[in-house]
This record gives sequence, structure tokens and C-alpha cells, in this order.
Amino acid sequence: MGRITVLGGTLAGLAAAARLARLGHAVTLLAAPGDQPDPARDQLAGPVAFPAPWRDFFTKTGRPAAGALGVHGLTLAPAGDGWPTDRGAQWHHLSERFGEPVAARWRDLLDRHDATWQALRFLGLEAELTPGRLRAARLDPRRTVEDEARAFADAPPLAGRLRDVARAVGSEPTDAPAWLVSRLSVERTFGRWVLLDRDGRVAPSATLLDLVAERAARVGVRVTAGPPPEPGTVTAPGSTGSAGSADATAPRTAADADAIIEARPTGASWRRPRPFRPDFVAQLAARPPLRDPHDATRFHASPSSPGGAEPWAQLLTGALASYACHEALTGEDVRPTNRDLTRH
Repeated sequence: MGRITVLGGTLAGLAAAARLARLGHAVTLLAAPGDQPDPARDQLAGPVAFPAPWRDFFTKTGRPAAGALGVHGLTLAPAGDGWPTDRGAQWHHLSERFGEPVAARWRDLLDRHDATWQALRFLGLEAELTPGRLRAARLDPRRTVEDEARAFADAPPLAGRLRDVARAVGSEPTDAPAWLVSRLSVERTFGRWVLLDRDGRVAPSATLLDLVAERAARVGVRVTAGPPPEPGTVTAPGSTGSAGSADATAPRTAADADAIIEARPTGASWRRPRPFRPDFVAQLAARPPLRDPHDATRFHASPSSPGGAEPWAQLLTGALASYACHEALTGEDVRPTNRDLTRH
């Protein structure tokens, strides 16, 4: 097995580190105090939209999610916040509130984005983004979230829900690609979930991030803090961080590592296409690729990856990086069939 350094304590970085440690690699995660903040915690201020990647992460790194949550007296349950996600229940709710024509338009919108989601799965979520897959996806290069929202001017709450999709990823509706509306399609398919404590009270969803860090420590990821590391120039502190274990075989500098995963966000954000400015598809293609084209032992998995910054997207991105890194070091392909991700 290899010695791997993960640069940056983002959720994607932790997910990749834990999976690789579970596979037997010696993993050090260098989390620099000056790193850009991970948007995952802010995005977990409300319900969890897509629980399958969380469940897959915990299952593949040790004790399944139910057990990992149960140790802390927590369970994952459907959110009862008044917004139905079941297809039929959503139709009846919107018909009663806005009338059948609006309900039909909303249903048709999400139906269209069901197909969008199927295309996006193979663009950095469940498979590595490649030029061929990007061309096959046929994403609209210029339509924005705002364009979709304007179709619901007669139902402001629905228009607001659409605009919130863009704002949840730190963008404005006029600057975000319309394909992000597929997040609501995913929500309709997989539901909205909350953490409940032993007394049935809603607990902060961001607790999941702490459980990921706990799992990383349990499987042997050595976490240290220090200045932003540069390969071959910065030595990790000898002390062990609160989320890691001291593994004598783990790399203490980036130069010591057999492979490096860059998990720090690059600051990539969506920008509305204009003359002489790349369209959305070009912007997606320009995001950091999973594999460094110039170094077969360097990989990227962060909120800036093509999969997206949402917590579930980072978990999937981290998984892809772990598969690619493990294969590069051992020749073994441990990619799953992804059938687990079709379950609620």
C-alpha cells in the first residue's frame, strides 16, 4: 500500500482520506488554518437532501451509518417540514395551493431535470468527468436558474425555491446554470431527511461532518494543522491533530508521499455567460480534473470539483478520488457498481 497526503480538510478530502485509510494506505491530511472555508457546514443548516452518499461513506469505511449515528443517539428520518417530496404528495400539495396548471408546470420541470440528473451523475459524481461524457450530456450552455425561476412568476414561493438552489452553492440565480435545478429532482426522488436525537428532537445536520471526521480518525487518518503546504517544501507538524492518529508510516511532507490529493477549494464559481466569457459547459470543463494531467500520482477532490460543493457531492467526489488513487498505487479497481446510490 502507499503513503498518501491529502491537502485540505474539506469534506471531500476527509471522505477520500478515510476511504483510502480503510483500504490500508497510510494517510496524512494536512489542514491549514488559512484554507478557504468548506461550504458544507453552511449547506447542512437544514435537512439532508440526498442521504445515500452518506450511508455509502459510512458503510465503505466501517460501521454503517445507522450504527455510527446510533452510538450518538441519532437516527436519520424523513423531514416533516411541510414540503412533500413524494411525487404524488407534491402534486396534490401544489395543486391545492397554486392550482393544477402551476402544479403541472412544476412536475414537468422536475421531470425534465430527472434526465439532467442522469447526465450529471457521470460528470464528476459517480464517474470521472471526461470530454466524451460532457459532450454526451448535452447540457444547456447558457440557460440559467433565473430563467427557470421566471417561469413561476405566478407562484413566487416556487420561484424562490428555484433561486435558492443557486444561492445554496454560493451563486446568484442569474449566474448559475439551469442544470442545478436537478438538485430539486434529486430531492423529489430521495426525499429530505433530518437527524433526530433520542427524544425525537431535530439535531443539527452538520453533526454529520463531525461524524465523518470521527470516522477518519477511527480508520487511522493522521490529521495535522499547519501553513498551506506546498509539495516538497513544507513539513507537517510532528503533533497530531484532534481528528487523527499518529501513524509512523504516514508521510510527513508532501514530498514523502506516493500520491497527493488536493482537497482545498480553488474558489471556482459560476459566471453568467457573456460575449468573450466561457459558457457554463466550458466553465464546468475548466474545473480541476480528478487526475492531474501532468502527474499520475496527483488527484483533486474538493468543493471546486465538477461534481459540486454540496455535501453529498463532495462525498461522491472524495470516493472517486480514492478509487483513482488506489488504482494508481496498486493496480486494483475497487469502484462499486453504484447500485447502492439508487436506494433511499
